[in-house]
This record gives sequence, C-alpha cells and structure tokens, in this order.
Amino acid sequence: MNLFNNTSKLSATVMALAMSILTDVAIAQSLADPTRPPQLVMPESAAEQTLAGPVLQSILIAPQRRVAIISGQAVELNGKYGELTLIRMSETEVVLRNPQNPKETQTLKLFPGVDKRMSPTTPGVRTITSANKGKTHE
Repeated sequence: MNLFNNTSKLSATVMALAMSILTDVAIAQSLADPTRPPQLVMPESAAEQTLAGPVLQSILIAPQRRVAIISGQAVELNGKYGELTLIRMSETEVVLRNPQNPKETQTLKLFPGVDKRMSPTTPGVRTITSANKGKTHE
C-alpha cells in the first residue's frame, strides 16, 4: 500500500512538472523576437516590395569598393539594379539612372524623411574653420 502511495505521488509530481514545462514553452513561443526589425521595414512579400519600389537598405563605402544594398540586392557603383544603373553614392543616398531615358534619375535615401539642416550658431560656442580658427561667436 505504501508503494502505491509513493508511485502515485511520483506520478503526480512528474505530471505537474511536465505541465509546467509545456506551459513555459507555449508562453515563450508567443513572445516577439526583440531583434526582428519593425514590420514597416520588412515588406510582406516580393510583390509588395515591387509595388513600393526599390528601398535603399545600406551603403558601404570603402577605399576599394562602393556598394549599396537596394531591396536586398548588392549593387556596386556603376552596377545594375534591374534596368537602372547606380551612378552616384554618398553616405546617405544613391542615385539610379534609367538607360531608356538618361535624364530620368531616381534618388533613394537611406533615411527617408530625415533631412540634414545646419544648426544655428549658439552664442559662446567655438566653431573651428580654416578662416576663423579659435574665434568665438557672440
């Protein structure tokens, strides 16, 4: 009789442990991946990406190589992205030219909606240029 009680308690303990582990696994599967980019950056499908047009994702400028990642495709300077040719690159944007109409260009920005502006000069702040080394604006 004592053996039956011990087996029953052991079975109940194993069952409770198994349920606890399965519950933890189910909860973990429902958590979002914190390293995954936001959904607005990742197109749902290739068709959606085509409709939205090319997206500049990254720019690599090195002494020996200049490459832009456009919609997941590595394109070197003067290389082709579909029918378009990559003609110009900077740290923040690239320019593509349509060979069918050489006057038609398309500029892709790495950070669309972010514009670079000059900040106003703050009184008492030193700005160093070749013309006014060390002078203070007042």
